[in-house]
Amino acid sequence: MYFISQYIAKYMVRKNIKGNILNVTSSSALRPAISPYIIAKWGERGLTLGLAKKYLPYGIIVNGIAPGPTLTPMLSTEERTNMQLEYSPSKRYVATEEIGNIATLLVSDIGRMIVGDTVYATGGAGLITFDDMQY
Repeated sequence: MYFISQYIAKYMVRKNIKGNILNVTSSSALRPAISPYIIAKWGERGLTLGLAKKYLPYGIIVNGIAPGPTLTPMLSTEERTNMQLEYSPSKRYVATEEIGNIATLLVSDIGRMIVGDTVYATGGAGLITFDDMQY
């Protein structure tokens, strides 16, 4: 994400292209950073903020979208049939169409004032703390 975002932004500036860059990251950036994966997701969040600040004067809006557990073909047939997700406050997976709708909003004229933000589509998973978990 680091290299491609910068390459695209520089290309857009050079060609005087105004538009959007939408980074796809992970809702793992809502968690304390212990593992390399989560640390990387925090880095993507910071990169999105930095690129947004640098390129907004050129008419380039940079945002991020961070899906939570998503209903994809990678899940087993049983998981796809039963969309229930016990540890999510919404009790279900995020549908790919929902992620697409959020992405569409972020790159449309309706979303022009959303700049440097990361939208978390988690079904409320970011609300869960260790206090909520049963041991």
